[in-house]
Amino acid sequence: MSEETREYIISKAQTLFYRYGIRSITMDFIASELGMSKRTLYENFKNKDALIIACMERDRQQQEREMCQIFSSKTNTIEKLVRCYNRIIYYIKQTSRSFQLDIEHMRSKVSEEADKYREKQFHYIRTILQTGVEEGLVRSDLNLDIATSLHNSQLMWIQKVKNTHADEMNHGEILEV
Repeated sequence: MSEETREYIISKAQTLFYRYGIRSITMDFIASELGMSKRTLYENFKNKDALIIACMERDRQQQEREMCQIFSSKTNTIEKLVRCYNRIIYYIKQTSRSFQLDIEHMRSKVSEEADKYREKQFHYIRTILQTGVEEGLVRSDLNLDIATSLHNSQLMWIQKVKNTHADEMNHGEILEV
């Protein structure tokens, strides 16, 4: 099958998975939404996990491109950290709590892919903080691993609050804190 067809499937499936979660979306539903046969879908992806991994890989590649732009920009560390944070917030806004819970409960290549994504986020934040130390913008006695872990925990908390208290809180206020 063509790369164009494969990309089309990934793009549409990613939207569905992120919006409704993984367990609630079937290959039948994806095929129906795409207006194609299940056979075409399975010719491109061995199974649902393979499709989910392709979606996550696509997002991770996009993140890589954006982070390279952030790192190569001529801005200072604080601006880079804010831009990195905004990228992660954008991802949080795009994914439903159902998707996040489904990922947490999966014990497969999909959860391994999610772990790789989180490791990359950790690496990016830590690298920016290290640069900040070198520039004198971040305290030199700061434990970068602890600071990065706290940062990532805060982002995970934001994701949880965004979805748990959806009726009680303004999403914009939560995500802009």
